[in-house]
Amino acid sequence: MSHKPKKKRPSYTSKTKSKKEILGLSSFKKLLEKNFYATVSISNSNACGEQNNLVIEMVCNLGLLEMLYHLEHGTWGSPELSEPLENDKTTIIAGLQHIREINQTFIDIEEFSILLKDCNIVIKKIAPESIEQELEVILTALAENYVHITRSLSGNPSEIFVPVFEEVSVNNQITNGLGPTRLAKNGYYAYWGLYFNLDERAVIYDVKNKSLISGDLNLLNL
Repeated sequence: MSHKPKKKRPSYTSKTKSKKEILGLSSFKKLLEKNFYATVSISNSNACGEQNNLVIEMVCNLGLLEMLYHLEHGTWGSPELSEPLENDKTTIIAGLQHIREINQTFIDIEEFSILLKDCNIVIKKIAPESIEQELEVILTALAENYVHITRSLSGNPSEIFVPVFEEVSVNNQITNGLGPTRLAKNGYYAYWGLYFNLDERAVIYDVKNKSLISGDLNLLNL
């Protein structure tokens, strides 16, 4: 008795390529946890369909003022945030460079979040290597502006977004009208977004003029 061969079901593959595992993330995670006294999670961003953009989230058992105090005294953070030693392999920059070398591809940080007991700080990439190169200056700028971003020490913001830009509609196209271009390094030091627990909307902090901007702004956090 003959049997007809079964028809093979058509197979389908996703158009989205599966992400290749990034080597070296485990040791990089341990490096961050040691330097920042934090619990760290690292994931691969899906932003704009790009691969190899890391999203780093650090949970620190410190308040904002405590963190800035230890940063100033060199007892918290990556060594390049205080006085880096030449060829120091324990810095964020060295750690990322090692990951790039063993994976033989460019890998960058898309987002770097520091979750403190009383405030979350979210730093977004504005250019290649912008976070690793500017992290020290960004955190130093936070310390220098602490009195102003806390409304003369009346209360910490619950969230700080670095940087933010304003969305402006021109001929039905969205452009960034507030602050410098995204790729400008000083884009980190123009405007920040602050959220306070008692405010329904974000407040814009003008870093250069050390002032809070009120008004109905549609914000774009990069």
